[in-house]
Amino acid sequence: MWKRVRSLTYFWLVALSALLLSCATPDVSQKRAPLTLSLISFNDFHGNLLSPDSTALPKTSDRSSVRPVPAGGAAYLATLIRQLRAENPEHSLVVAAGDLIGASPPVSGLFHDEPTIEVLNQMELALSTVGNHEFDKGRAELQRLQQGGCFPPSVDGKQGRVGVDTCMNDGSFTGATFRYLSANVVDQRSGQTLFPSYVIREMGGVKVGFVGVTLKETPSVVSPKGVEGLHFVDEVTAINRLIPAIKREGAAFVVVLLHQGGATSAEAINDTACPGFNGAALRIADQLDSAVEVVITGHTHQEYVCLRPDGKLMTQAGSYGRMATKIDLTVDSASGRVLAKSARTYVAANDALLKDAGVDALVQRYARLSEARSGAVVARIAAPLERRANPAGESQLGNVIADAYLFAAANEQYASRAAQIAFVNPGGIRSSLNHGLEVTYGQLYRVHPFNNTLMTLELSGAQLARLLEQQWEQPQPTGGRVLSVSGGVSYDWDAEKLAGARAGEGQRIVPGSLKLNGQPIDPAQTYRVAVNSYLASGGDNFSILAQARQIQEGDLDLDALSAYFRAKGIVDVPQLDRIHRRH
Repeated sequence: MWKRVRSLTYFWLVALSALLLSCATPDVSQKRAPLTLSLISFNDFHGNLLSPDSTALPKTSDRSSVRPVPAGGAAYLATLIRQLRAENPEHSLVVAAGDLIGASPPVSGLFHDEPTIEVLNQMELALSTVGNHEFDKGRAELQRLQQGGCFPPSVDGKQGRVGVDTCMNDGSFTGATFRYLSANVVDQRSGQTLFPSYVIREMGGVKVGFVGVTLKETPSVVSPKGVEGLHFVDEVTAINRLIPAIKREGAAFVVVLLHQGGATSAEAINDTACPGFNGAALRIADQLDSAVEVVITGHTHQEYVCLRPDGKLMTQAGSYGRMATKIDLTVDSASGRVLAKSARTYVAANDALLKDAGVDALVQRYARLSEARSGAVVARIAAPLERRANPAGESQLGNVIADAYLFAAANEQYASRAAQIAFVNPGGIRSSLNHGLEVTYGQLYRVHPFNNTLMTLELSGAQLARLLEQQWEQPQPTGGRVLSVSGGVSYDWDAEKLAGARAGEGQRIVPGSLKLNGQPIDPAQTYRVAVNSYLASGGDNFSILAQARQIQEGDLDLDALSAYFRAKGIVDVPQLDRIHRRH
């Protein structure tokens, strides 16, 4: 009897021990599996709601099949993004790297880019850094697009008309549902950033930090009025000093949205070897804290997926909404540590995707509203006009626009003292006129979309020579930034001569070669020079223009260009004989 009791007691003791042991020791089979987090990104959209004219992409995702692909347009991009999100619906986030607006086609630009904001809202964009073009119309306008409200009326009443070019939805505009970030854009008066420096987003239980920065050189590539009162901090400094705070808030790692970029010599968009990878974004990325796992870039309108030696992933998805990149991060579910990362860029191919119906309806509405103006034929051209410059820095379209500036600024209805010379910055020419011989207002808008005003300045001949030397002085880009010049002006420059790193050092303009109507420019004489307001305020590092006396403000540059085309009826292709390069 007692033997049986002892046996039963032993049995229950063993069973109880096993039960306790199972509770104390985790079942390896119950361990949480790694988690995949997906980021879908794009950049430099520039209000291209309709498929852009230049849709022929130079490279596809497959090295064995390099062919042009008609691509882009918000309705196709929206479909592509929806498909990429569907691959990981619970743990995907759509982000962007800036220049979503600015330099936009008429379908968006005529309505102060409110249509683009509405479309991006429909695409469920979550976050974007600010780009330099977000400042084209100044900080107050950028803040309006974030917060909502109507574009204010201008003095002449031509802009800010509710229901005509702003607040097109029952008299209201609600602003962006996505959040702009600006870690390195600081208000000089308050010391606060213009928008939040970073946000923490929880994805699948893992906290991820997102930091947004734009190129610190923004003040030199936009109108100084657009960034008045703002200070742009070094990108690396701005990002790295935020890392401790982001970690304290529990973020497992950091993603940087950087409006600065690079380029590669790769023949295919997903060549992860990234041959010849170079550019300012590399300097930034390679100095960032190890907590940064991904750097999503923009600004250079390139496409690449590159892994840096320290493991940071860098991507860029072209421009104008023709591509989107899907980044997949495999993370440890418990710690959030990144175990693996990969990325692939996809083309928003018009022949392979169906349009997103909701986005397309919105785009078509604004297309119809803009059609009456943008579709009107202004003039004809004798042959295509290219913005591509020759080795001297001169282009056909640049010459035409400079002539248009001079035509407007020499008109007695415009100024009591007619301009003698006109200059145009190459960055202000956004498209060629090479799609047929009839030129519409919409095409001119795409060529010259910034709505700057014409300014007539007084400069001495010596200042003119200094202006031309500034085309190569630092911090101009490698190769310089050569201005288009109006007919009657000519000069030679020598590529073997010194390009000054500081004011006064340049020696590239050949002495005695700078002439107006065949006569040498007199250093002591005063000349009247027409430029757009962007250049007049010292834009593109042409600081000498900001020192000149302004004697006249005139029409919008686009209006001047349109008037020139209408007056000509048929615009001929100009000779490239104004700027001569030696060596």
